[in-house]
Amino acid sequence: MSDTINDILDSSSLDQLNTLIRRAQEEIERKKVDEIQMTRHRWIEEARNFGMSPEEVLQYSGRRKGRPKYRNPADPDQTWTGRGKMPSWLKNASDPEAYRIPE
Repeated sequence: MSDTINDILDSSSLDQLNTLIRRAQEEIERKKVDEIQMTRHRWIEEARNFGMSPEEVLQYSGRRKGRPKYRNPADPDQTWTGRGKMPSWLKNASDPEAYRIPE
């Protein structure tokens, strides 16, 4: 810090320092909002440069989902690709191969 700032801090009362802290925190929050807005506008412009809407960018993960290899007969919406942690409905099955989706 510069000597001027140190001089101001040294010569300020407790109330003045608390006011300074409050105002500094308000300014930090204002600058954060400004930065977020600028980033948001740049991001939208970049999406448009790719011919995409911001919503399309959010949906794009860059990775393909694996094809499901197992399906829960009790709830057909529940599937497992064979990667990652085995779901409890398959782990608790007496014959997990019976849950395999035919290729």
